Amino acid sequence: MVDKRTYHIVIGSKAFFDAQVKKLEEKQDEEYEENVIKIFLELVRLSDERKQRGYPFLDEDKASIMILKNDNYHGIVESAHDRLGSLIEELTTDDAIIYIHNPPIILEAYLEGLHYRGLIHLSRDKEEYSINRQPENFSGNMKRIAHNIFGQDEAIVEISKSMWYLTTANRKKPYVIMLYGGSSLGKSELVREIADKFFNGKFVEKHLSMFKNDAYSHYFFGDRPNRRSLGFDLLERESNLIFLDELDKCPEYFYSAFYTLFDNAIFSDATYELDIFGLLIVLTSNYNNMNEMKDRLGLPIFYRIDKFIHFKDFSEKTIYDITMSEIESHVKECNEKINAIDVYKRVSLVIQATGENARTIKNKIQSAIEEMLFQEVKDISTL
Repeated sequence: MVDKRTYHIVIGSKAFFDAQVKKLEEKQDEEYEENVIKIFLELVRLSDERKQRGYPFLDEDKASIMILKNDNYHGIVESAHDRLGSLIEELTTDDAIIYIHNPPIILEAYLEGLHYRGLIHLSRDKEEYSINRQPENFSGNMKRIAHNIFGQDEAIVEISKSMWYLTTANRKKPYVIMLYGGSSLGKSELVREIADKFFNGKFVEKHLSMFKNDAYSHYFFGDRPNRRSLGFDLLERESNLIFLDELDKCPEYFYSAFYTLFDNAIFSDATYELDIFGLLIVLTSNYNNMNEMKDRLGLPIFYRIDKFIHFKDFSEKTIYDITMSEIESHVKECNEKINAIDVYKRVSLVIQATGENARTIKNKIQSAIEEMLFQEVKDISTL
């Protein structure tokens, strides 16, 4: 009987992959008890070292059980990605068990071809993602979110409609929401609240303002297989919530990468292909109105967004509520060495009734409290 390698492809997060490997370890019986699980990248380095010294890679060096983690793809030169399949074979025994985490397209196609010809055993495990669909908890979750997000009652109503739809329907294509309005009005905080109440606190977060020029094109288009990319991060996600912050600060030439992401159940780049069934993508921007968004984003992106939710500027009451909440938090943090009334008297002189946001309010309160605490030092020293 001809020996065959056994490949287990595992699609999902690192935690999911590690759980599948643990199952392998638990299943090992006496037949495998002397075998050591070896890591692909460590074997590559050993093989390269042997070659540099003019020594052969020996049979006893080969792995009978090998793990190929997804970050191992970044540890080899770009040219080696074209021969990943044959490289695995060089490093393993003919009857090896190989666990592969989130393989690139080229490796998966290679293994599919071998399996079709009956040359290997091939199986797949895929992580399943879910949203909290417990209707009895929905109202309570949204009330808690409303309590934690100041001054955005209309936005909370609209996000409630979307979340109820997503927890009721079985949508395949991603659902894309744009939260727009001025800076520090609660947009990012809302995304984190949604993650906490509906996705076990887990989400993928990308700050698009960091991607400033075409030097980052490999991230969006996956054209550098030995570099991290959007496809790599989506495969490694732990939930179906994706947060893309500050879309308005992302260069326009990256928008084409979002066409596929927003509009299809399958996302593909030059290196990876993956399903994105049921994905919730939340975008944020500082645009002031819909017309500005149309002009700045362009219609191809604009019409791929399912819903737009506006965050309005804070009212005088909202500014007061945030101020008092922040003061109370600081008083507790300082073990009540300062008095909330005294803090309010000081900050009320510098916090305006209009035009403030959460960041400016917090900065002014922080500055006032530091000055008040430092006064104790000034009173007892020569400073």
